[in-house]
Amino acid sequence: TGEITINPDNQHYNKSGLVSYMGRAMYSYDNRYMLTATVRSDASSRLAPGYKWHTYPAVSVGWNVKNESFMKNVNFIDALKLRVGYGETSNQSVDPYATLGLLGTRPYNFGDEYSVGYYVSQLTNPKLGWEYSQTWNYGIDFGILKNRLSGTVEYYVTDTRDILLGVGLPATSGVNSYTANIGQSQNKGIEFSLNGVILDDAAGWTWEAGVNFYSNKNK
Repeated sequence: TGEITINPDNQHYNKSGLVSYMGRAMYSYDNRYMLTATVRSDASSRLAPGYKWHTYPAVSVGWNVKNESFMKNVNFIDALKLRVGYGETSNQSVDPYATLGLLGTRPYNFGDEYSVGYYVSQLTNPKLGWEYSQTWNYGIDFGILKNRLSGTVEYYVTDTRDILLGVGLPATSGVNSYTANIGQSQNKGIEFSLNGVILDDAAGWTWEAGVNFYSNKNK
């Protein structure tokens, strides 16, 4: 019941919400075959009614080749594992109320009086939904010479669809812009890392060295 003080420099208020559910199952057989499966579902108040929910999976499999019987006599290989994974991620990073459009103000004189008018500065988008990315990843992990030399090779391809962007409109439309799911991109590349143990507790000294190479292309 006290007096309310309003700070003219702080009158901006936003409220948004995000609900998420996730389930995961993992399976391993004899430390040779591995499987992980995940399903996730998100809902965002920032997106349009009917487009707030997005459900997406992720699955990865691994084969520990070194633990196979035919590798027991291959002594110079200490570790060898193959991996393949597929997964999706999503993005709802738009301002709250972006689906509702915006009004701007414009002062003007009406006779002897000073008035303020309103005009549409951003259109509504009743179909604004999630931006999402789909990624395939292929990997090899290895270790040789009693694990004194180890490394990883990764190849990945990420396709992003329904990118959330502000679309500018010509001045003749009378409206500056609107937010939409438009465009797509692809990001792919290869990464290679190699780690070596040069000295392994030799007279109290241990010396390790690592090197990384990568190549990435974006379209």
